[in-house]
Amino acid sequence: MIDRLFGVFLLLLGLFFIWGGTSLEVPFSYDPLGPKFFPIAAGGLLSLLSLFVIAKPKKIVFPELNTIVKTGLIVLLLFIYQLTFQPLGFILATAILVFFMSRIFKGTSLQALGSAIGVSVVVYLIFGIALDVPLPHGIILDALLGAS
Repeated sequence: MIDRLFGVFLLLLGLFFIWGGTSLEVPFSYDPLGPKFFPIAAGGLLSLLSLFVIAKPKKIVFPELNTIVKTGLIVLLLFIYQLTFQPLGFILATAILVFFMSRIFKGTSLQALGSAIGVSVVVYLIFGIALDVPLPHGIILDALLGAS
């Protein structure tokens, strides 16, 4: 029963997307499809797929408490990452995030440390150096480099 109610919720959400997309007004046209296309397409797809959830529901199996706790910890870590991204800088904040996520997924401390350093440096090299995406250095590195 709850899956059908969730399907109805998804249907209403899809219809809301469609309604919101049709009400977008832009004074100039910068794209052949315009800004209305994405919300209308997403709402249409969501509404269509929600009909399958309503028509053929499946038995819901709730995850174990351990999985729920791990998921909650990951969400908390991502929230903390978002808060510390600017002050700590990309490399340090990402390393801390990857370290704790590795520990959540039962990596040893050495494995977590290695993956934290490896992932943060490699991703920084790809985005910060190769793709020239401006990533924050953080107040610690700025203080060490003497940047203002």
